[in-house]
Amino acid sequence: MRYSCTLGKKSSKILLGTAYFGDTISKEDSFRIMDTYCEFGGCHIDTARLYADGEAERVIGEWLKSRRPKELFLSTKGAFPSKAAPDVPRLSEEDIRSDLEESLRALDIECIDFYWLHRDDESREAGEIIETMNRLVREGKIKRFGASNWKMSRVDEANKYASSHGLCGFEGSQIRFSPAIIAPGGDADRTLVDMDEESFIYYGKNNIPVAAYASQAKGFFSKMASKGEDGLSPKSKGRYLCEENLKRLDVLKKLSAKYECSIASAICAAMCSFDCPDVYPIIGGSNTEQIADSMRGADIVFEKEELKDLFGWQIV
Repeated sequence: MRYSCTLGKKSSKILLGTAYFGDTISKEDSFRIMDTYCEFGGCHIDTARLYADGEAERVIGEWLKSRRPKELFLSTKGAFPSKAAPDVPRLSEEDIRSDLEESLRALDIECIDFYWLHRDDESREAGEIIETMNRLVREGKIKRFGASNWKMSRVDEANKYASSHGLCGFEGSQIRFSPAIIAPGGDADRTLVDMDEESFIYYGKNNIPVAAYASQAKGFFSKMASKGEDGLSPKSKGRYLCEENLKRLDVLKKLSAKYECSIASAICAAMCSFDCPDVYPIIGGSNTEQIADSMRGADIVFEKEELKDLFGWQIV
């Protein structure tokens, strides 16, 4: 397993996603998945107040109390719009504090290593949000914070305010990023922020690490490689099936053969091989076998030309 400290504390390059813990993944299976993840050297669990209506955090809290891991990096997210008003942002200090306090209680901890703001509110001054987050740092409720699904321009605005006022800024960006692109006209949530080449260059130049969710494109490449189109769900087909992704699948197949690993491992290897910006792929899985397979990718390092062939960008 490779590790990095660009998020402010030693973290495994692969993060464990927990969106379905306590929902479609039972508490018992969630425990087994977290145990397996740690056995392979993983030490960074990523969750959110939103996941399973808070049940994911409660499951993780119980696991923490049961296992008492010595070294663990724990991140969660808050300030997501409510189900009752999905179009109304929740980034007031009261909203952020409310979600944070709920997360601390559910996780049964006093301080969170890294806190992500789950959505932006572009009508609100970025400086106001930075001031709120710095108060929470000073109060010892969070150690560091970042932006999840914020546009690059808003991250830049927030960090310029922080720099000019002697404050902490966003120390990470969590966005959708994988070898796959969203198919032109594809059925995808357009409120999510995707990595593009301009953003990739910006985060690299400004030393802002990226936590990449949907890093394996919901299994699109693995399923296409093993079963073809018939193995895809309607959602996956509508979101990812396009000529460009089929070209990238061919590259992944060659890398998989060269490095004698699965497609899922090859994807994790590709994402972990970025260091400018430093990229941390977030993985998920419904069983321990899937987690183990993905984790093996962290020990494979791709060459820059191989990354260029896969993503189509100039890799510094």
